[in-house]
This record gives sequence, structure tokens and C-alpha cells, in this order.
Amino acid sequence: MTQVVSYKNSNVSSNEEEQNGKLVKGMVWGAVIGGALAMLDSNTRQKVASNTKSLKDNTIEMVGQVKNDPSGVKNDLQERIKSAQSILKDAINDAQNLYEKINGEIVGQVNQVKEESTDILSTAKEATSELKDIGGKVKEAGAEVMDENNNQSSGSMNSVSTSNNSTGFNSNSPKNNDSKLPGQIGR
Repeated sequence: MTQVVSYKNSNVSSNEEEQNGKLVKGMVWGAVIGGALAMLDSNTRQKVASNTKSLKDNTIEMVGQVKNDPSGVKNDLQERIKSAQSILKDAINDAQNLYEKINGEIVGQVNQVKEESTDILSTAKEATSELKDIGGKVKEAGAEVMDENNNQSSGSMNSVSTSNNSTGFNSNSPKNNDSKLPGQIGR
């Protein structure tokens, strides 16, 4: 049974290889046909010809320089690489300095603003709490004033009834306007 499975796997893999081979062939033929069609345009032909000639000339010149002075070409190439490395190191240092500047100044300022806003929020919360306490005290004072007014009103009524009783008048009896004592004018 395992032989059948391996047989099927080998058939599958050979089919995939055939399909992949056909795909690669199709891509190559498509590239060749596309390149041939592109060459029908005269501008494209001229560009390809000039680029090819330029590449050929540069290659011949490079080969000639290497033949004439191989150590000079090597030294020149090494100098160019060193110069490029130096420029790259300067760029990296500049980037690091910029990062440190941004990190030091801007991030520091952002943290400072964050701390100050936290302080402001806590101060506002404290002020709100204190305002609630003040409001409670004002309410308590208002209630105290109202209680004092109620006590004074009932106390003055008690003193009026006491003073009426002390003069010998019955507060439940009808008032007699003719029987006023001296000092009780207009009561």
C-alpha cells in the first residue's frame, strides 16, 4: 500500500515538473517575442544600440585600465570605498545626533507636559473636593440660619404669650381694646 502512495506521489511530482517546465518555456518565449516586437520601434532600437555601445566602451576602458595598472585600479577602487564609508559614517553620526537631540529635547518636553498636565488634573480634583466641602459648609450655615429664625419666631411667640399671661390677661379670652395698661399703646 505504501508503494502505491509513493507511486502516486512520484506521478504528481513529475506532472508538476512538466507543468513548471512548460511555464518556464512559455516565459522565455514570451520574453523573446516581446523583445522582438519592441525592436520593431526605431527609437527603442536606437536606445538599445547606444546603451550597448556605451556599456561595451566602458567595459573595454575598464579592462584596459586593469591591464595597464592593476594596482592603480585596485587602489582607486579602495579609495572610493573608503570615501563612501567615511560619508556613510558621517551620515550615521548625523542621524544619531539628530535622534539624540529629538529624544533629549522633544521627548523630555513631552514628558514635562505630561507631568504638568497630571499635576493640573490633581490640583483640579483637589479644588473640586474643596469646593464641595465649602458648598456643604454654606448649606450647613444656611440650615443653621433657618433653624435660628425658626427658634426666634417660636421664642418671640412664647414671650408674647408669656407677657400676656404675666399681665393677667387670658390669651384665649376675647381682647378688650378698652382695657389697656399704660405702656401698651397700639398693641
